[in-house]
Amino acid sequence: MRDTNILHDMLRKNCPHIHARRLDSLMLATEALLDSNQLSLTERGRNMKGPVAAKHNIKRMDRLLGNTAMHNDRLAIYRFHARLTCGANPMPILLVDWADVREQLRLMTLRASVSIQGRSMIVYERTFTFAQYNSPKSHQLFLDELASILPDKCIPLIVTDAGYRNTWFRQVDKKGWFWLGRVRGKVTYQHKNSKDWQVNQALYPSATPRGRYIGEVKLGRKSPISCHLHLYKAKRKGRTDRRSSKAGRHHTAQKSYRTGSKEPWLLATNLPVELFQPKRVVSLYAKRMQIEESFRDLKSPQYGMGLRHSKSRCPNRLDILLLLAQRFSRESDHYSLVDRPVCSAIKLATKVSGKYHQRLCCAVDCQAWQRGQATKRLCYDGEATTLGYTRIRALDTSAWEASIMRGSPSALIIGKFWRYRRVAAS
Repeated sequence: MRDTNILHDMLRKNCPHIHARRLDSLMLATEALLDSNQLSLTERGRNMKGPVAAKHNIKRMDRLLGNTAMHNDRLAIYRFHARLTCGANPMPILLVDWADVREQLRLMTLRASVSIQGRSMIVYERTFTFAQYNSPKSHQLFLDELASILPDKCIPLIVTDAGYRNTWFRQVDKKGWFWLGRVRGKVTYQHKNSKDWQVNQALYPSATPRGRYIGEVKLGRKSPISCHLHLYKAKRKGRTDRRSSKAGRHHTAQKSYRTGSKEPWLLATNLPVELFQPKRVVSLYAKRMQIEESFRDLKSPQYGMGLRHSKSRCPNRLDILLLLAQRFSRESDHYSLVDRPVCSAIKLATKVSGKYHQRLCCAVDCQAWQRGQATKRLCYDGEATTLGYTRIRALDTSAWEASIMRGSPSALIIGKFWRYRRVAAS
């Protein structure tokens, strides 16, 4: 049975109030996303399977995106998905950040994704207009909906970047959740048993690659909030800018980016210092980059689903498109593959995992296998599907040994490529 059929049955059982026709259209749109890898209305319609013409499928997709009942049902789907991803973990690590999904129309999305090995997995996201961007009202609405989606007795850790300040921390704290963020710019703080206010930038020269606990402080003089501060600065990686001058090397923003990357991490959190030492806090914040990779998978037309090419203008329609992207990520199951060089979610999901999760069947000559010679097969090098010489390591060794005992010159081995990269023949 195909994965989409299994997913369809699970949604029908766990979300029984969703109309069967709407659920069928949603799953057909998810299958079409697997075939085209482009997250837009017309591409969904052109790649839908069925005996009717493409224009009728495009109209069907248009009705799905504009369906008011579907906009209300999406919370139930997110709630079912959050129960699967966060139900067994009483304290999941949720990465929260804004992203500009439509540059021309200035439509923004606020996403919360759970940190796991590999890429982060989407838990909930919502589209806002640019006028609502980074406002306390939008943050409160998002947190309320996120709280209704998460399982009961789930106390997450919200990890955010430097764009979130005390107002956001206070909103998260009122939910009874933990939070972790980075402090940048010129911010004052006051130690617990001190009356003097100090500037955070005075701590930067003393930062070392070993995390250091600053103490319990009040952050911000106008609207202070009690928290713990940790200071850390990573070792220099020796990276050089290899872009040409035509690629924007001398852009005015590059100077600010370069300066910001050299600043140490001053991390503020309400996590108890007795259980979370500085090294642990730094490793938790380092997971934040996973959500940036998932944003690239969503927006980039070269490495992802190309949402920036979508012409949809309504935030509610984009919410359904984001739901389709979340369904695709769940169906492709590319998050568990962390030991392979991954160029993008699309190429990994469709080339490595396979559209239907079938195992790769490799016909291997046993005598050549014993001599260690390479077998000419399709090679996944993380960038494209190319013909190359690849060493194959069989996972089903018992079938291989049985074929040798039978004296068969070649064996059909159910296995997978151990390394998806180009290897020279020995």
